[in-house]
Amino acid sequence: MAENLKEITVVIPQHNCWFETVACCSSLWRHHQEKFRIVIVDDGSDAKNRGYAKKYLNARVTILTQNHRGVTAAWNRGVAAVDSRFIVLLNNDAMTLGAWLPEMQTLLKRNEHGLAGAALRCEKMLAKNLRRHCPHGDATFLEGWCLGFSKATFENVGCFDESLKLYWSDTDWQLRWLQLFNRNSQDLCLLNPGRIRHRGHQSTQWLSESTQWWKEDRERFLLKWQKVKHEFGTVR
Repeated sequence: MAENLKEITVVIPQHNCWFETVACCSSLWRHHQEKFRIVIVDDGSDAKNRGYAKKYLNARVTILTQNHRGVTAAWNRGVAAVDSRFIVLLNNDAMTLGAWLPEMQTLLKRNEHGLAGAALRCEKMLAKNLRRHCPHGDATFLEGWCLGFSKATFENVGCFDESLKLYWSDTDWQLRWLQLFNRNSQDLCLLNPGRIRHRGHQSTQWLSESTQWWKEDRERFLLKWQKVKHEFGTVR
């Protein structure tokens, strides 16, 4: 049983809010006896926050650092550093309430090039705009705070679009996945409820630029997909 999770790595971005990262990791370890790897990508935290994270976590995690470029760049940096078969992108304000990584790994093993996560959302505001780009006509996606996939799937779809610094990059990436593999929302795999909870953007609320980035990212996202014509699988 202890070998079961060696195929999976959890990638957790952090910008300051070191206490959220420590709580997130602690809850993961508390509910999983199996060995698995955690990679923390520090996105330009100040020295104090970097220091605390290293003090409390360094012996048990891999910590990567970069200048403050946003969560999207942190995702790409983390995935690039991982050689495991499966990867889970996890917000540092997610709290584990029960063992969910074994189920995540099982879902991804059963579904070649599948995606798995903890919750679904419908982009109601953008549904009409997005629907024409989805092979099967819906605009339902996995919420980006917990998103699992294989390294092979990531290499096929390509990197997250770093022009979208904080928002919409997970939606953009899933749209490209839908097109490339001709999938629909019924192919998105959901974890059983009650084992992991998102604590509601506890990290991004401290970002002074979050509102501005949301507006800029939304504008870039819409502009990008307005330019897409009819050929699926070509957007990068």
